[in-house]
Amino acid sequence: MNTVALKPRTIDVSAVEKSRRLGAWTDALNENWYALDLTDPVQTFEHGRFGFFDIPGIRFGAIDSDAMNVFRRREHLSHPGGDYYFLPIPMRDTVALRQAGREAALDPGDLTVIATADTYQYQQETPNSLVTLRVDGPTMRDRIPMIDDLVAQPCDGRAPLVRVFVDFAHSLIRQRDELDGDSAAAMSPHLLDLLALALTVPVDALKSNESSVRLAHLRRIMRAIENRLDDEALGPGSLAMELGLSERYIQKMFAERGETLSGVIRARRIATAQRRLLDPTRRGLSIASIAFSVGFSDPAHFSRAFRNVTGLSPSEYRAERQMEN
Repeated sequence: MNTVALKPRTIDVSAVEKSRRLGAWTDALNENWYALDLTDPVQTFEHGRFGFFDIPGIRFGAIDSDAMNVFRRREHLSHPGGDYYFLPIPMRDTVALRQAGREAALDPGDLTVIATADTYQYQQETPNSLVTLRVDGPTMRDRIPMIDDLVAQPCDGRAPLVRVFVDFAHSLIRQRDELDGDSAAAMSPHLLDLLALALTVPVDALKSNESSVRLAHLRRIMRAIENRLDDEALGPGSLAMELGLSERYIQKMFAERGETLSGVIRARRIATAQRRLLDPTRRGLSIASIAFSVGFSDPAHFSRAFRNVTGLSPSEYRAERQMEN
């Protein structure tokens, strides 16, 4: 197995001439995150420090800076390498975010998602520290299919699952100098699993606007699907009974997204099987065992469904990806 190189880097603009620090900070974020513009809301920008490291699909960062406003504008969207989901987690003070017609205020420890394939505004009116993650777009969409419905939707940092995710991400950043690359890479799928749980913490379904209610139901449905992937009886009827919703309502929600519930369940099963086939802790499991663990009662049916999605049989997929690593 090839060792993954973990190369933490730190950028600090404190040595730059004061009049040029905001420009240097803007350049650093453009080079190491993605294209954006910065302004100084209080005209006193002096401090910007950014430490980061990579594991496959994810860039972890710790940012400490003076007040700043961040703009991802339409002209930035054509720049190469801009398909990410950015997760800012303020640690000292509140920040504000606007995207997709939504406005979110994030208190320390709160979590949200920004889609860099769209424009957004971020306001940090005071000096602040942030834990940040930049996740590759395909990686995020594969793990959390409903992710684009969740942009600029705040997750309360007081919720236990949100706290667990934030603590885990923060601990990886704190240990970056001692953590070897292979261990960090092995933690990546677990981190994304925790993120999926944190982002599907139910929102307040009693809000008056219908979109909030539907999003709350969609979160509940997706969480129930993830929890019951091993149940071959998982389907509209059992979900409706478990969640107290009508089958027709559930089917309609997915139809409005251009999807079917059965298609979403199958996609989640195949995506989970892909991860489990490559999981070192499950290397001794047979293909049939993996199939049963994601709700297929017939290994042959599982193999056909898997090939339809990936172009490979489960055994070919496992062998090919292990050779790549």
